[in-house]
Amino acid sequence: MTKQLKFAVVLLLTVASMNANAQTKAPAKATKPATESKSSKPSKQETMDWIAGKMKENLGPYRTFVSYSDGKFVYKKPYERETNFCTTTIDLNKITGMNSEYSDDFYVTGKGCMSTICDNETKASSYQTFSMSGSNYNDYSAPFNFTPDQILVERLKKAVTTLIEYNGSKKEEGEAF
Repeated sequence: MTKQLKFAVVLLLTVASMNANAQTKAPAKATKPATESKSSKPSKQETMDWIAGKMKENLGPYRTFVSYSDGKFVYKKPYERETNFCTTTIDLNKITGMNSEYSDDFYVTGKGCMSTICDNETKASSYQTFSMSGSNYNDYSAPFNFTPDQILVERLKKAVTTLIEYNGSKKEEGEAF
């Protein structure tokens, strides 16, 4: 019985000391879920590439993707019985604004962000606004078909907002405003 009593006392002391140690230790920090580990903002190039990929997937009818490189998305569409084509370039580097949050239209703006040149023309037409989605009340050029997928439209708005931050004018050193 003495051996069992000694064992019980040692076991009791061990449990008591473990309990005391557990109470004095600082609580362990909660770990973040794996989904939140990548909270960094995507680069400008990653943002433009993602937007261009979605633009390519959702080109409107009669439009054909031509190329995408360094923020310049190019597509063409036929005119005059499909014997001539107009080639449109959207420069994502020039997008500096978009519709207000209260607008049903989703359009983007930027000086010269879109240009179109048609066969047999020598000068391209430049535009400062084009529609991405929505009812397009102002009859902007609307080359994409995003409207049916409103979840994608919301993701595009976030991506365009990020792109606008990258493309926005930076305050020069010494400028007051």
